[in-house]
Amino acid sequence: MKQGKWQPGHYVFIGADSITEQYILQHFKGVQKAYQWKDLEPEKGQYDFSEIKKDLDFLGRHGKFLVIQLQYKGFTKGKSIIPAYVKGAEYGGSPLISKVGALNAVVWNKNVRERIGELIRALGKEFDGNPCLTAINLPETATNYHFNNPQEGIEEYSHVKYVESLKFMMKSLRDAFPNTVVIQYTNFPTVVLQELIDYQEEIGVGLGGPDVYPGKIGVTDVNDPHKGVYRFYAQLSGKVPLGAAVQSENYADILKKQNALRRGENVTILPGDEIPFPVRDHLTLAQQKLHLNYMFWARLPADSFENVQKLLAEPDVAGDPAGGLDARLPEKTFLK
Repeated sequence: MKQGKWQPGHYVFIGADSITEQYILQHFKGVQKAYQWKDLEPEKGQYDFSEIKKDLDFLGRHGKFLVIQLQYKGFTKGKSIIPAYVKGAEYGGSPLISKVGALNAVVWNKNVRERIGELIRALGKEFDGNPCLTAINLPETATNYHFNNPQEGIEEYSHVKYVESLKFMMKSLRDAFPNTVVIQYTNFPTVVLQELIDYQEEIGVGLGGPDVYPGKIGVTDVNDPHKGVYRFYAQLSGKVPLGAAVQSENYADILKKQNALRRGENVTILPGDEIPFPVRDHLTLAQQKLHLNYMFWARLPADSFENVQKLLAEPDVAGDPAGGLDARLPEKTFLK
């Protein structure tokens, strides 16, 4: 097995924030940051990687590592993170309006996936050899599209076309970064999870997701024992890298209501509804069920993140170079 860049452990997830001294933290291997498609490719075929270069240089000077989250879909109402040229019939009618009101690309369109593939190849050519880039991940597979209310002018969705696009982008990522950990955040649609997971195992793309959540939520969600994606982590442990995120909403037991709000349901979150989990519960889930090599912690809420820093300083965690996570190098991490 080829030896590439392998730095398992804990990272602070900062969204698209600027990387500054405040994120050079003891017991964290580095930073996971989201870079938006429109910023990386402001014009078709014209790339601007200056921010990534600046961030790698800064982290390198401090002995830390970067995880790139390549953000080609958004989750903010009224906001688009796709380049201006990705529009109209050539790109499947993009942009479409997601369930939360974000303006996203029609990822199941052939031209859209090929443009993302070109971006991935350009990133790989520029950064695969950089020792401070430890990993790159693609965003969650959830479509956030209203299947029961398709939008006029948007290319018809099918699971077959969507899976084809996801596989294309995963293969592009694997080929472009032979010396870097590559991870696909995989969570939905539940009916295609097995096919996606099998493909990730086949080509050596790691498994991850946006929710390390120790609570219990609906039967179609990520931790359902029969439909959810959590059941696949043990299957892939030791075969491909595993890295998942504790998002801000994962710190407290209100995710079920928050998800209902996103779906437009009439739900009220009361002050007493927010019951924080002990952050040790997230680490225990990561260790015992998910077998994570990488763990990405949201920096907000501030009090929860302060508890994360205290947890990582505890002797049983701080005494382990991987912070209590699985440090074994999975067999398909790097291309031979």
